[in-house]
Amino acid sequence: MAHPADEHTGARIADYRKLRQLTQTALAERAFLSRSCIAKVESGLAPATPAVVAAVARVLQVDVAVLNGQPYISELRQDHLDRLIAPLSDALDMYDLGPDPDITPRPMSQIAAEVDALCARTCATQYKGVGEDLPGLLAELTTALSVLPTGVDRQQAATCLSWCYWVAYEFAYRLGYHTLASIALERMGWMAEQAQDPLLLAVRLAKRSSMLLRRGDNRMSLKVIERGHKLVEQHDDPQSVEARVVSGSLHLAAAIAAAQAKNEDTVSGYMELAKKTAKGIGRDVPRVYWSSFGTTNVKHFEVATLVELGQLGEAVKKARTLRFPSEHPKMRVGRYHIEMARAYAQMGRTEASLKALATAREVAPQQARYHPLMRETIGALVRRQRISTQGLSSLAAWVGM
Repeated sequence: MAHPADEHTGARIADYRKLRQLTQTALAERAFLSRSCIAKVESGLAPATPAVVAAVARVLQVDVAVLNGQPYISELRQDHLDRLIAPLSDALDMYDLGPDPDITPRPMSQIAAEVDALCARTCATQYKGVGEDLPGLLAELTTALSVLPTGVDRQQAATCLSWCYWVAYEFAYRLGYHTLASIALERMGWMAEQAQDPLLLAVRLAKRSSMLLRRGDNRMSLKVIERGHKLVEQHDDPQSVEARVVSGSLHLAAAIAAAQAKNEDTVSGYMELAKKTAKGIGRDVPRVYWSSFGTTNVKHFEVATLVELGQLGEAVKKARTLRFPSEHPKMRVGRYHIEMARAYAQMGRTEASLKALATAREVAPQQARYHPLMRETIGALVRRQRISTQGLSSLAAWVGM
């Protein structure tokens, strides 16, 4: 379904600004942004970055998802994803209802293998398959946890169920259902406590910090990350590879939070801690606690923080030396190319932006199709061009514009 040309995040910001009886200058001052930034975003000539959307959403007292226009119902229907939301919502509500008499759980070894495969598909952004299999696994694990006696199998069931809630969070969040994602994240923390795994709890807090950043709450995001580090310290071996991977990921999350707050010195401090952690591990470590951490991640976040700080030329320079290993999570690689497309668009480099957008689509198509920054960047490019190129028109149609 085609959307009107003026239906974009900036236009929605302008609508809510007028409803709140604020001028562009007044909104800019309260959001700690420049008036020219507000003007360009509202007109659609500049993409509405996550930091800008979070800042104005706080002033306008409206949820970020409303300004981003999520979820994208017509595209979800085309991809047959809309029908997966209700079963997931129902499955998340079964957490305290006890065993289902119609379900006979399989041995935990079989369930655990399926959960691992589900997590792997999540990292590969294969949302359709994930959404189809997740409700059944949630129901089976909920029953298994209810009938298993205290012991190794029950603890493994709690761990697997916690990871399924993590998958539910990723699935709902990426498709724009942020309230459902918040519920899944709460369930993840509740079950990680039963699994008695401090690293799993720390991973959950890293995701919680992302939700807080989405609302522009940098200060609380950093507090949550600090709590995550304390949980890592409670691990039986805080110097293990697993603990270092989780700790390093928390350092990178903190760097992004500081970058969104435009605190360059704090960004540098967190990035140095991340570099030190990566050096201690000595190699890239993919899929440890379903995180990927190492030198490659540090280089990626160096670029990402520079983009957030508005140092676009330096970000592009850093990006020239970044190469992703073949086993690097597609979720991360796709996000990187979306970030670079935004940076190139802000620099007026249309062809480079289009190339990055096309790469993001190729690497992680379902992630790119539903990512608000992908749509905003495409929209900004469309509105700048008197005559849209075939490649740009194709991308715009593909994301539903």
